[in-house]
Amino acid sequence: MKKILVAINIEKNAEQLLAKAEEIAKAFGSKIWILHVSEPDPDDYLGLEAGPQFAQDKRVENRKKERALVNRLAEELREKNIDAYGVQLEGSTAKMIKAEVQEIQADLVIAGHHKRNYFYQMFVGSVEQDIIDDLRVPVLLVPVKY
Repeated sequence: MKKILVAINIEKNAEQLLAKAEEIAKAFGSKIWILHVSEPDPDDYLGLEAGPQFAQDKRVENRKKERALVNRLAEELREKNIDAYGVQLEGSTAKMIKAEVQEIQADLVIAGHHKRNYFYQMFVGSVEQDIIDDLRVPVLLVPVKY
């Protein structure tokens, strides 16, 4: 396991996921890619206008904060002598994770698992299930809370 992709969503869960990745990286001498996927602009996939200016500004501000988080987390790992890279993509979470796994040829994916009830999964779906079903690499799901 030389390349580990850690898919993060929010900061409080990122620390827990990265602790597991750090443990594995130290044991195997692995490199870590920290991936955060931002939601796409509405006009990118629905042909809608991007919305009022304040909504566009808020998306830009959120992406800057997300990018800063990813960079900070990667820097913290590098300070511990672990090769780490931060990646921020925009689009469908499952598709972007799959694309990045192929791009870096990851050996392991670490992601958070949120317990959902049956009705939520039936109507909204599960990113975790989509990842597991389509990837050809091991996936480590770490239980996390919102």
